[in-house]
Amino acid sequence: MEKGVEIKQAGLSAKQNLIVAVLIVVFFVGIIVVYYVMLYSETRNNIINKGELAAVNASAQIDKYLNNGVGVITLTAYTLDNMIAAGRSQGEMLDYLENQSSAVSNILTGNSTGIYGYINDEYLDGSGWIPDEDYVPTERPWYIDAMHSAGKIVVVDPYLDAQTGTVLITLAKTLYDGKSVVALDFSLEQLQAMTEEIAAEGDSDFEIVLDHNYKVIAHSDRNEVGKNYMNEKGTLGYTIAEQLMMSQGNFFEMVYGKGKYFVYKMSIENDWVCLSVIDTRPAFTRLSLPLLLMMIAAVFIIMTLIVIMIRFNNKSALADRMKELADIQTRYAYYDQMTGLKNRRAYSEMLNKFEENMPEDCNVIMFDVNGLKNVNDTNGHEAGDELIIAAAECIRSAFEGTEDIFRLGGDEFCVILCGDVSIISACIRKLERSAAEYKGKYINGFSISYGTGSAAGSSGIEAVLKEADSRMYEFKNSYYVSTGRDRRGRRSE
Repeated sequence: MEKGVEIKQAGLSAKQNLIVAVLIVVFFVGIIVVYYVMLYSETRNNIINKGELAAVNASAQIDKYLNNGVGVITLTAYTLDNMIAAGRSQGEMLDYLENQSSAVSNILTGNSTGIYGYINDEYLDGSGWIPDEDYVPTERPWYIDAMHSAGKIVVVDPYLDAQTGTVLITLAKTLYDGKSVVALDFSLEQLQAMTEEIAAEGDSDFEIVLDHNYKVIAHSDRNEVGKNYMNEKGTLGYTIAEQLMMSQGNFFEMVYGKGKYFVYKMSIENDWVCLSVIDTRPAFTRLSLPLLLMMIAAVFIIMTLIVIMIRFNNKSALADRMKELADIQTRYAYYDQMTGLKNRRAYSEMLNKFEENMPEDCNVIMFDVNGLKNVNDTNGHEAGDELIIAAAECIRSAFEGTEDIFRLGGDEFCVILCGDVSIISACIRKLERSAAEYKGKYINGFSISYGTGSAAGSSGIEAVLKEADSRMYEFKNSYYVSTGRDRRGRRSE
């Protein structure tokens, strides 16, 4: 009887041992599976953060490159507006264009053929190029596109320049009289070099710049440049364009062939988009070790579990750092570095939203600092910078609590305010007082011209902007009349 009990106890012990062994195996398999899932998720997040950082960085570099030209065309248009208003001769304006073209060649490091335009019914070219007799400026895309977007700087689609044989884009803007246009050609070679360099750094597999027709403007693979992806059915490019057309956000996933791709989209000038494309196969292939092999290696996982968790924590810290860097890059992309206000890119994106759905209580206030050029000419650009920063601080203080304050470029600012219109007058009075009382290193008091536009009864955001611009320019003209100075800061005779 005792022997039977011993046998039964031994049997129970073996069964218990088996259960414990199974539980241990299940435990370690569970740890492996959990770790595998966590590592997969962490790898995916790292890829997302890495791609987002690449997209933000790429779009910021491209915007900065295009903004160099935007700054040049803005300054040139401003000067020509004054010359037209002052009745200056064609010869004087041609001399100015020639001088500007020479300066632009240095500023843009050879990436421009110069500045030209159709001014007072005559074609003027600062680079000295003489067109053929059948050349009709008013039929050229740069003139037509500028006239369709009066008052705004437009980016004309790429074309092959007959003078240099290079692919160029054109920045163009209408002038004071509403029929003249000034333009600046910009080489795409540096844009192409940017996409190649960003992809070579390893943050993405492909960097692509597409225009609004899904045509490839620049690509880290030069062989893709010039293709229209909507005409490339069955290719990776067509799949990207198709998904891009349906995508609502700045990120989407897609499958092509046997691969899965993450694509990050950032908007740039002229409704172009910058895409950072990452092939996830290499990263996820490294995680596809057979589960059976992981089970066999369970004993080694026990020994290395602490090391693995430390590595995991380090990866989490790395992911947090990459996210932090992405946030920094986003701030650089949407905020003006001189004043800390939102920049033209943020302004453009808000206007795009308002084109679809503009609040009925929306009000736009446009500002232009008076006498900036005179300050620059008299006291230097440090004084001009102080004036711009002072204006930004006064506007921010006057419209305290308002988030949508923008520096549009140079000495131009804008406030978009939705809500009670009655506070605008009080804010402007506060702005005028603080500007008049400002004391700085170079500046002791200044004034700002302004104009307001209201969505009430308007046909859309463009009408509101036009109303605000018109009133601002009326204010500015009144200022120059009342002070006895022209827009160059000189006393009127």
